[in-house]
Amino acid sequence: YIKEGELVHDGTVSDIIFPNAMKFRQFVFSLPRDFACDAAEWVWMQPLEKGGDYHLLIGINISALMNSGGKDWHDEEGKTVNTVPESGYEGKFYATRDIEEGEEILTDYDVYYTKWSLVGLG
Repeated sequence: YIKEGELVHDGTVSDIIFPNAMKFRQFVFSLPRDFACDAAEWVWMQPLEKGGDYHLLIGINISALMNSGGKDWHDEEGKTVNTVPESGYEGKFYATRDIEEGEEILTDYDVYYTKWSLVGLG
C-alpha cells in the first residue's frame, strides 16, 4: 500500500544522465541489438533544473516497468495515472492518490517534453 504523496521512485539516485548525444549513441551501440532497441525506447529528455538545458536520461531499473495510463495511451479500462513527478525537471515520482497493494504503477509519459533536436539527436 502506498499513501498519496508518498515517494514512489527516486530517479535522482538511479537514473543515468548522458552528458551528450554521442555518449548516448555509444551506450546504445554497445548493447546487444535486442536490448539496444528496448533501451532506446526507455530514454526521455528533461532539464535537470528549471530553465536548464535538456539532457537524455534512462532508467535501467524497476522504474522502466512503469507504464503510462489514461485515455491518451489507449487504455480502454480507464486506468488513471497514479504516480508523477512534481515538475518536468524533477526525478522523484510521488503517488497522486492512495495506491492499493497489487495495483499497477502508472505514470504520465508526457510529463517530459520530447524534441530530440534539443539534445543533439534528430
